[in-house]
Amino acid sequence: MTAPFQHNLDGETQALPGRGDSKLFAILLALYFLILYPILRANRYYNDDLKRALIGHTGWDSNGRPLTTLLMRLLQCYDSALVDISPLTQIGAVAVLAWVGVLIARRYALRSPWLAALIVFPLGAQPFYLENLSYKFDALSMSVAIWLALLPLLGIGRGRRGWWMGVLALFGSLGFYQPAINLYLIFVLLDVALAQLRDDPLRTWLKEFFLRVLQIGVAVFAYQLIIGIHIHGWVGRESQKIHSLSQLPLVATNIAGFYRFIEGCFDRQWWNYFLPLLLVLAAFPIVIGIRYALRQRPRHALWVAAVLTIAGVLLPLLALLCLAGPMLVLLTPEFEPRVMMGVGALLVAGLILMQTALAQWRRSPRWTLVAACMLAIGMCVLASAYGNALGEQKTYEDRIASNLADDLLDLKASHGIRGFLLDGAIGFSPITQHVAEAFPMIDFLISPYIESGDRFHTTDFLMYYVDGVDNLGWHTDPASLRAQSDILARAQQTSAIRTTSGYSLRIVDDVALVTLHSAPAQAYAAANRPAVRYSSPAK
Repeated sequence: MTAPFQHNLDGETQALPGRGDSKLFAILLALYFLILYPILRANRYYNDDLKRALIGHTGWDSNGRPLTTLLMRLLQCYDSALVDISPLTQIGAVAVLAWVGVLIARRYALRSPWLAALIVFPLGAQPFYLENLSYKFDALSMSVAIWLALLPLLGIGRGRRGWWMGVLALFGSLGFYQPAINLYLIFVLLDVALAQLRDDPLRTWLKEFFLRVLQIGVAVFAYQLIIGIHIHGWVGRESQKIHSLSQLPLVATNIAGFYRFIEGCFDRQWWNYFLPLLLVLAAFPIVIGIRYALRQRPRHALWVAAVLTIAGVLLPLLALLCLAGPMLVLLTPEFEPRVMMGVGALLVAGLILMQTALAQWRRSPRWTLVAACMLAIGMCVLASAYGNALGEQKTYEDRIASNLADDLLDLKASHGIRGFLLDGAIGFSPITQHVAEAFPMIDFLISPYIESGDRFHTTDFLMYYVDGVDNLGWHTDPASLRAQSDILARAQQTSAIRTTSGYSLRIVDDVALVTLHSAPAQAYAAANRPAVRYSSPAK
């Protein structure tokens, strides 16, 4: 049974809260569990989780995310150090996403609970968001950021008070996780396309559009003034913006890099399967924009109709740029799955526009159902493959690290070593590598934790196993780097005292050189790791 309906201020049909909301929430929660369960089963500490779980380190304040710090500390009664309380945070994350889905269904009059669930499902099920859900400490705050980013459009009343409450919600979204703001931009464009579909007066929706642009502008300005000035460290260095006209060509470079990143995340077979569907979704705003321009021709000058036509054609491209949003004006933007939160919003917006247009044109909603089912099946398949690969990588690394820790302690007792130095990389486990060959996105989603050149993941990961022996690779001062080079050179003249499937051990003075081994399948992963991957703090 669906909820009753009313008309909102825009003349759109909007569902009232009721039993339909509860049913939709339950359906979405069940669907999102299909995405989350493989990640929970793998149970692998994800990047920054390594240090946070071991020593309670947060680091969010310096990254411009003080509200994430506040939320996580409140959940733990503001204890001095964080502990791992997953899967509570990850379950909470999908519950928030399910509630946002209910709000979207209300706002855009999606009557059937099952159809509504499939339409809004990509919001948190899209492949790039798998990384966000993998963070045991960050998943909840990232989903809350999505809720706050969309709240001005979904759940806050109009008028001056509602506008300022929207500014506050957007400010909060930025304080939880900055990339979530891109979802707001995409849904603003969705409202433009829907206004054209309803044949609203040009002045009416243009005024609403500029008020929305002003709303996000005020929120970003307040964020920069209050929080942004305190961002420092790695995030501060990577957030440097273009500041001169001579650097404007970097915007085009960033756009090209952004498209290459998305293209490289999927193989040709998946593009052949899904690209026609994506093109169909992109065609709807173009058709609606051209149709609206033709209808406005008798009421406005010719140049107005021409501008509206061009705007309709460019709307899908503008929506694509909103996936990266403000990152396009950075000197060195970081294109990683976790910042592509807008992909889900773009798919949802496309399905909503398709459903609304077909209903207005008196066409069957089954076409929308077919499109949504295709996307949902693909997302569930990729999530399951990712979870299996993640679990296999965890088992693989745990085995090698455990054996290495025992061998180093034996060498400390028998040879008096004081430290160890890694050389090489273990790469992916054979099964993880097989999955990566079918799904190139795995190369971006899973970072191997035992690599000599990785001073972020590897250092934190080995802290779980190796104790009493210094990791010389952690030291980066000039003297230490020269000493490491000398050890590597001298080790060529020595023979291994122990060889396993994962590594070989050599002794140089009082240092154990650990030469990591990669099987042929694993070596492929190391040789073909995408150039845009960063072995630095993720957020």
